[in-house]
Amino acid sequence: MPANLRRIMQTKSALAVALLALGAAAPAHANQWLVYTGGDRPNRTFTTIDEDFISPEFNSDTRFKVEATTVYEAPSAPDWSTANYHIDCKRKTLSIDMVQISPRTGALRRGPDVADHAPANVTEHQIITFGCDKGGKRAAQRASEREANNDPRNFIYMGPISLPKVVDAAWEKLWTDGKRPAYSSNVSIADQNAQVEKIMKEKQALVAQASAMAERSQRDADTIAASQKLRKDRLKREKEVAPALEEWIGRSEAELTSAWGPPTSRTKRGNLSALVYRRTHSESYDAQVGQVGKTAYMEKRENQFHCDVTLGFRGGVLEDYFTEGDRCQILWGPK
Repeated sequence: MPANLRRIMQTKSALAVALLALGAAAPAHANQWLVYTGGDRPNRTFTTIDEDFISPEFNSDTRFKVEATTVYEAPSAPDWSTANYHIDCKRKTLSIDMVQISPRTGALRRGPDVADHAPANVTEHQIITFGCDKGGKRAAQRASEREANNDPRNFIYMGPISLPKVVDAAWEKLWTDGKRPAYSSNVSIADQNAQVEKIMKEKQALVAQASAMAERSQRDADTIAASQKLRKDRLKREKEVAPALEEWIGRSEAELTSAWGPPTSRTKRGNLSALVYRRTHSESYDAQVGQVGKTAYMEKRENQFHCDVTLGFRGGVLEDYFTEGDRCQILWGPK
Protein backbone atom coordinates (compact mmCIF):
# COMPACT_ATOMS: atom_id res chain seq x y z
CA MET A 1 0.00 0.00 0.00
CA PRO A 2 1.37 3.48 -0.87
CA ALA A 3 2.60 5.51 2.09
CA ASN A 4 0.07 8.25 1.42
CA LEU A 5 -2.84 5.82 1.62
CA ARG A 6 -1.43 4.36 4.85
CA ARG A 7 -1.40 7.87 6.23
CA ILE A 8 -5.13 8.16 5.52
CA MET A 9 -5.84 4.94 7.39
CA GLN A 10 -3.82 6.05 10.41
CA THR A 11 -5.76 9.30 10.79
CA LYS A 12 -9.15 8.14 9.56
CA SER A 13 -11.08 7.64 12.79
CA ALA A 14 -10.11 10.87 14.52
CA LEU A 15 -10.42 12.90 11.33
CA ALA A 16 -13.90 11.57 10.56
CA VAL A 17 -15.20 12.71 13.95
CA ALA A 18 -13.67 16.15 13.52
CA LEU A 19 -14.98 16.60 9.99
CA LEU A 20 -18.53 15.60 10.85
CA ALA A 21 -18.55 18.30 13.50
CA LEU A 22 -18.20 20.86 10.72
CA GLY A 23 -21.48 19.87 9.09
CA ALA A 24 -23.87 21.73 11.35
CA ALA A 25 -24.62 24.60 8.95
CA ALA A 26 -26.90 24.31 5.90
CA PRO A 27 -24.66 25.36 2.99
CA ALA A 28 -25.03 25.41 -0.78
CA HIS A 29 -22.59 22.51 -1.03
CA ALA A 30 -23.47 19.18 0.60
CA ASN A 31 -22.46 15.57 1.24
CA GLN A 32 -18.71 15.99 0.91
CA TRP A 33 -16.40 12.98 0.98
CA LEU A 34 -12.67 13.08 1.64
CA VAL A 35 -11.18 10.86 -1.06
CA TYR A 36 -7.46 11.60 -0.67
CA THR A 37 -5.00 13.42 1.53
CA GLY A 38 -1.27 12.98 1.26
CA GLY A 39 2.10 14.37 0.34
CA ASP A 40 4.93 15.64 2.50
CA ARG A 41 4.96 18.92 4.37
CA PRO A 42 4.81 21.64 3.07
CA ASN A 43 3.35 20.19 -0.16
CA ARG A 44 0.40 18.25 1.18
CA THR A 45 -2.97 18.15 -0.59
CA PHE A 46 -6.52 17.43 0.53
CA THR A 47 -9.13 16.33 -2.06
CA THR A 48 -12.89 15.99 -1.60
CA ILE A 49 -15.82 15.04 -3.85
CA ASP A 50 -19.34 16.36 -3.46
CA GLU A 51 -21.56 13.29 -3.80
CA ASP A 52 -24.53 15.45 -4.85
CA PHE A 53 -22.75 16.47 -8.06
CA ILE A 54 -22.08 12.92 -9.31
CA SER A 55 -24.12 12.34 -12.45
CA PRO A 56 -24.06 9.88 -15.37
CA GLU A 57 -22.85 11.15 -18.71
CA PHE A 58 -25.56 11.23 -21.36
CA ASN A 59 -26.95 7.81 -22.26
CA SER A 60 -24.25 5.88 -20.38
CA ASP A 61 -24.07 3.80 -17.22
CA THR A 62 -20.26 3.50 -17.23
CA ARG A 63 -19.27 7.17 -17.57
CA PHE A 64 -19.84 9.73 -14.83
CA LYS A 65 -19.09 13.35 -14.04
CA VAL A 66 -17.86 14.21 -10.56
CA GLU A 67 -16.86 17.52 -9.04
CA ALA A 68 -13.75 17.49 -6.88
CA THR A 69 -12.07 20.14 -4.74
CA THR A 70 -8.36 20.09 -3.91
CA VAL A 71 -6.82 22.18 -1.13
CA TYR A 72 -3.08 22.95 -1.30
CA GLU A 73 -0.68 23.47 1.57
CA ALA A 74 2.26 24.96 -0.37
CA PRO A 75 2.41 28.79 -0.25
CA SER A 76 3.38 28.83 -3.94
CA ALA A 77 0.29 26.82 -4.90
CA PRO A 78 -3.31 28.10 -5.09
CA ASP A 79 -5.40 28.08 -1.94
CA TRP A 80 -7.75 25.58 -3.62
CA SER A 81 -9.16 24.52 -6.98
CA THR A 82 -12.33 22.78 -8.16
CA ALA A 83 -12.95 20.92 -11.42
CA ASN A 84 -15.32 18.59 -13.21
CA TYR A 85 -13.82 15.15 -13.80
CA HIS A 86 -15.41 13.09 -16.59
CA ILE A 87 -14.68 9.47 -15.72
CA ASP A 88 -14.77 6.48 -18.05
CA CYS A 89 -15.10 3.47 -15.74
CA LYS A 90 -14.47 0.90 -18.48
CA ARG A 91 -11.26 2.49 -19.73
CA LYS A 92 -10.22 3.84 -16.32
CA THR A 93 -9.51 7.27 -17.76
CA LEU A 94 -10.68 10.80 -17.07
CA SER A 95 -10.79 14.25 -18.62
CA ILE A 96 -11.02 17.56 -16.76
CA ASP A 97 -12.88 20.79 -17.46
CA MET A 98 -14.55 23.73 -15.68
CA VAL A 99 -11.43 24.26 -13.60
CA GLN A 100 -11.78 27.06 -11.02
CA ILE A 101 -8.60 28.19 -9.28
CA SER A 102 -8.48 30.35 -6.15
CA PRO A 103 -4.99 31.87 -5.84
CA ARG A 104 -3.85 33.42 -2.60
CA THR A 105 -3.01 36.65 -4.37
CA GLY A 106 -6.04 37.37 -6.53
CA ALA A 107 -9.57 36.64 -7.62
CA LEU A 108 -10.91 33.35 -8.95
CA ARG A 109 -9.67 32.36 -12.40
CA ARG A 110 -10.26 29.59 -14.88
CA GLY A 111 -7.72 26.82 -15.40
CA PRO A 112 -7.04 24.89 -18.61
CA ASP A 113 -9.02 21.80 -19.62
CA VAL A 114 -7.19 18.46 -19.67
CA ALA A 115 -7.87 15.85 -22.35
CA ASP A 116 -8.79 12.24 -21.60
CA HIS A 117 -5.90 10.42 -19.92
CA ALA A 118 -5.01 7.63 -17.52
CA PRO A 119 -4.75 8.74 -13.86
CA ALA A 120 -1.57 10.75 -13.46
CA ASN A 121 -1.33 10.46 -9.66
CA VAL A 122 -2.92 8.92 -6.57
CA THR A 123 -5.47 11.73 -6.35
CA GLU A 124 -6.84 11.05 -9.84
CA HIS A 125 -6.83 7.31 -9.14
CA GLN A 126 -8.94 7.90 -6.02
CA ILE A 127 -11.32 10.20 -7.93
CA ILE A 128 -11.91 7.47 -10.53
CA THR A 129 -12.41 4.82 -7.85
CA PHE A 130 -14.88 6.93 -5.90
CA GLY A 131 -16.83 8.12 -8.96
CA CYS A 132 -17.19 4.64 -10.43
CA ASP A 133 -18.24 3.23 -7.05
CA LYS A 134 -20.88 5.85 -6.21
CA GLY A 135 -22.04 6.71 -9.72
CA GLY A 136 -24.11 3.59 -10.32
CA LYS A 137 -25.72 3.43 -6.86
CA ARG A 138 -29.21 4.50 -5.88
CA ALA A 139 -29.85 7.32 -3.42
CA ALA A 140 -30.86 4.95 -0.61
CA GLN A 141 -27.64 2.94 -0.91
CA ARG A 142 -25.53 6.11 -0.93
CA ALA A 143 -27.35 7.34 2.17
CA SER A 144 -26.67 4.08 4.04
CA GLU A 145 -22.98 4.31 3.15
CA ARG A 146 -22.85 7.88 4.46
CA GLU A 147 -24.44 6.67 7.68
CA ALA A 148 -21.99 3.76 8.07
CA ASN A 149 -18.96 5.85 7.03
CA ASN A 150 -16.63 2.85 7.07
CA ASP A 151 -15.59 2.52 3.44
CA PRO A 152 -12.70 0.00 3.14
CA ARG A 153 -10.98 2.22 0.56
CA ASN A 154 -10.64 4.97 3.16
CA PHE A 155 -13.21 7.40 1.79
CA ILE A 156 -14.39 9.52 4.73
CA TYR A 157 -17.81 11.16 4.80
CA MET A 158 -17.33 14.75 5.96
CA GLY A 159 -20.96 15.80 6.15
CA PRO A 160 -23.06 18.52 4.52
CA ILE A 161 -20.47 21.31 4.44
CA SER A 162 -19.67 24.12 2.03
CA LEU A 163 -16.53 24.56 -0.02
CA PRO A 164 -15.05 27.24 2.32
CA LYS A 165 -15.58 24.83 5.22
CA VAL A 166 -13.76 22.12 3.26
CA VAL A 167 -10.75 24.41 2.96
CA ASP A 168 -10.94 25.28 6.65
CA ALA A 169 -11.09 21.57 7.54
CA ALA A 170 -7.75 20.90 5.86
CA TRP A 171 -6.01 23.46 8.06
CA GLU A 172 -8.01 23.22 11.26
CA LYS A 173 -8.47 19.44 11.47
CA LEU A 174 -5.60 17.87 9.53
CA TRP A 175 -2.65 20.20 8.95
CA THR A 176 -2.53 21.40 12.53
CA ASP A 177 1.27 21.20 12.47
CA GLY A 178 1.49 23.88 9.78
CA LYS A 179 0.48 27.51 9.33
CA ARG A 180 -2.00 28.59 6.69
CA PRO A 181 -0.29 30.96 4.20
CA ALA A 182 -1.36 34.57 4.35
CA TYR A 183 -4.04 35.74 1.93
CA SER A 184 -2.71 38.85 0.11
CA SER A 185 -5.43 39.42 -2.48
CA ASN A 186 -7.27 42.73 -2.72
CA VAL A 187 -10.45 40.61 -2.74
CA SER A 188 -11.44 39.84 0.84
CA ILE A 189 -11.92 36.27 2.01
CA ALA A 190 -15.58 37.07 2.75
CA ASP A 191 -16.11 38.32 -0.81
CA GLN A 192 -14.22 35.33 -2.19
CA ASN A 193 -16.41 32.95 -0.18
CA ALA A 194 -19.55 34.77 -1.28
CA GLN A 195 -18.45 34.36 -4.89
CA VAL A 196 -17.83 30.65 -4.29
CA GLU A 197 -21.30 30.21 -2.79
CA LYS A 198 -22.80 31.98 -5.80
CA ILE A 199 -20.93 29.66 -8.19
CA MET A 200 -22.09 26.61 -6.24
CA LYS A 201 -25.73 27.69 -6.37
CA GLU A 202 -25.46 28.30 -10.11
CA LYS A 203 -23.96 24.84 -10.52
CA GLN A 204 -26.77 23.31 -8.50
CA ALA A 205 -29.28 24.95 -10.83
CA LEU A 206 -27.38 23.63 -13.86
CA VAL A 207 -27.25 20.13 -12.38
CA ALA A 208 -31.01 20.18 -11.74
CA GLN A 209 -31.62 21.38 -15.29
CA ALA A 210 -29.31 18.71 -16.74
CA SER A 211 -31.00 16.01 -14.63
CA ALA A 212 -34.43 17.08 -15.87
CA MET A 213 -33.18 17.02 -19.47
CA ALA A 214 -31.67 13.57 -18.95
CA GLU A 215 -34.95 12.27 -17.51
CA ARG A 216 -36.91 13.67 -20.46
CA SER A 217 -34.40 12.18 -22.87
CA GLN A 218 -34.70 8.79 -21.20
CA ARG A 219 -38.50 8.95 -21.33
CA ASP A 220 -38.33 9.85 -25.03
CA ALA A 221 -35.92 6.96 -25.64
CA ASP A 222 -38.22 4.56 -23.77
CA THR A 223 -41.22 5.76 -25.79
CA ILE A 224 -39.35 5.29 -29.07
CA ALA A 225 -38.17 1.82 -28.03
CA ALA A 226 -41.70 0.80 -27.04
CA SER A 227 -43.07 2.13 -30.34
CA GLN A 228 -40.42 0.25 -32.30
CA LYS A 229 -41.23 -2.96 -30.41
CA LEU A 230 -44.94 -2.57 -31.11
CA ARG A 231 -44.22 -2.02 -34.79
CA LYS A 232 -41.93 -5.05 -34.89
CA ASP A 233 -44.54 -7.20 -33.15
CA ARG A 234 -47.23 -5.90 -35.49
CA LEU A 235 -45.17 -6.71 -38.59
CA LYS A 236 -44.53 -10.20 -37.25
CA ARG A 237 -48.22 -10.79 -36.62
CA GLU A 238 -49.19 -9.36 -40.00
CA LYS A 239 -46.72 -11.65 -41.71
CA GLU A 240 -48.25 -14.65 -39.92
CA VAL A 241 -51.99 -14.03 -40.13
CA ALA A 242 -52.85 -10.85 -42.10
CA PRO A 243 -55.18 -9.88 -43.57
CA ALA A 244 -57.58 -12.38 -42.01
CA LEU A 245 -57.27 -10.87 -38.51
CA GLU A 246 -56.11 -7.34 -39.34
CA GLU A 247 -59.39 -6.62 -41.08
CA TRP A 248 -61.23 -7.07 -37.77
CA ILE A 249 -59.32 -4.30 -35.98
CA GLY A 250 -61.81 -1.53 -35.07
CA ARG A 251 -64.87 -3.71 -35.41
CA SER A 252 -67.26 -4.57 -32.59
CA GLU A 253 -67.30 -7.61 -30.33
CA ALA A 254 -70.87 -8.29 -31.40
CA GLU A 255 -69.87 -8.38 -35.08
CA LEU A 256 -67.03 -10.77 -34.40
CA THR A 257 -68.97 -13.22 -32.24
CA SER A 258 -71.81 -13.18 -34.78
CA ALA A 259 -69.37 -14.23 -37.50
CA TRP A 260 -67.13 -16.56 -35.48
CA GLY A 261 -69.55 -18.00 -32.95
CA PRO A 262 -68.97 -18.31 -29.19
CA PRO A 263 -65.32 -18.11 -28.04
CA THR A 264 -63.38 -20.82 -26.23
CA SER A 265 -63.08 -18.48 -23.23
CA ARG A 266 -63.97 -14.93 -22.30
CA THR A 267 -62.65 -12.51 -19.62
CA LYS A 268 -63.87 -9.02 -18.79
CA ARG A 269 -62.61 -6.22 -16.55
CA GLY A 270 -64.33 -2.85 -16.74
CA ASN A 271 -64.43 -1.71 -20.36
CA LEU A 272 -61.70 -4.20 -21.30
CA SER A 273 -62.51 -7.70 -22.47
CA ALA A 274 -60.64 -10.56 -24.10
CA LEU A 275 -61.98 -13.43 -26.21
CA VAL A 276 -59.94 -16.54 -26.97
CA TYR A 277 -60.64 -18.67 -30.03
CA ARG A 278 -58.90 -21.93 -30.89
CA ARG A 279 -58.52 -23.56 -34.26
CA THR A 280 -56.96 -26.96 -34.87
CA HIS A 281 -55.12 -28.48 -37.78
CA SER A 282 -54.43 -32.15 -38.49
CA GLU A 283 -51.68 -33.58 -40.66
CA SER A 284 -51.70 -37.29 -41.50
CA TYR A 285 -48.71 -39.39 -42.39
CA ASP A 286 -47.81 -43.03 -43.04
CA ALA A 287 -45.98 -44.67 -40.18
CA GLN A 288 -44.28 -48.03 -40.39
CA VAL A 289 -45.60 -50.23 -37.60
CA GLY A 290 -43.94 -53.49 -38.47
CA GLN A 291 -42.16 -55.63 -41.06
CA VAL A 292 -42.24 -59.30 -42.04
CA GLY A 293 -39.49 -60.28 -44.37
CA LYS A 294 -39.40 -57.62 -47.05
CA THR A 295 -42.97 -56.56 -46.43
CA ALA A 296 -43.44 -53.38 -44.42
CA TYR A 297 -46.73 -52.75 -42.64
CA MET A 298 -47.85 -49.11 -42.64
CA GLU A 299 -50.48 -47.32 -40.64
CA LYS A 300 -52.10 -43.92 -41.08
CA ARG A 301 -51.34 -41.63 -38.17
CA GLU A 302 -52.14 -38.04 -37.43
CA ASN A 303 -50.48 -35.05 -35.80
CA GLN A 304 -52.79 -32.38 -34.49
CA PHE A 305 -51.81 -28.74 -34.01
CA HIS A 306 -53.71 -25.83 -32.56
CA CYS A 307 -53.39 -22.06 -32.51
CA ASP A 308 -55.16 -19.73 -30.08
CA VAL A 309 -55.94 -16.14 -30.98
CA THR A 310 -56.63 -13.73 -28.12
CA LEU A 311 -58.66 -10.69 -29.13
CA GLY A 312 -58.48 -7.60 -26.95
CA PHE A 313 -61.47 -5.26 -26.89
CA ARG A 314 -61.72 -1.81 -25.35
CA GLY A 315 -65.23 -0.42 -25.03
CA GLY A 316 -66.53 -3.26 -27.18
CA VAL A 317 -64.18 -2.47 -30.10
CA LEU A 318 -61.31 -4.76 -31.18
CA GLU A 319 -58.06 -2.98 -30.36
CA ASP A 320 -55.41 -5.66 -30.75
CA TYR A 321 -54.76 -9.38 -30.84
CA PHE A 322 -51.99 -11.93 -30.52
CA THR A 323 -51.61 -15.55 -31.53
CA GLU A 324 -50.05 -18.46 -29.69
CA GLY A 325 -49.50 -22.01 -30.86
CA ASP A 326 -48.51 -23.84 -34.05
CA ARG A 327 -49.44 -23.42 -37.71
CA CYS A 328 -51.07 -20.04 -36.92
CA GLN A 329 -50.60 -18.84 -40.48
CA ILE A 330 -52.44 -21.89 -41.80
CA LEU A 331 -55.19 -21.75 -39.19
CA TRP A 332 -55.87 -17.98 -39.10
CA GLY A 333 -54.19 -16.67 -42.21
CA PRO A 334 -55.67 -16.03 -45.66
CA LYS A 335 -57.81 -18.84 -46.99
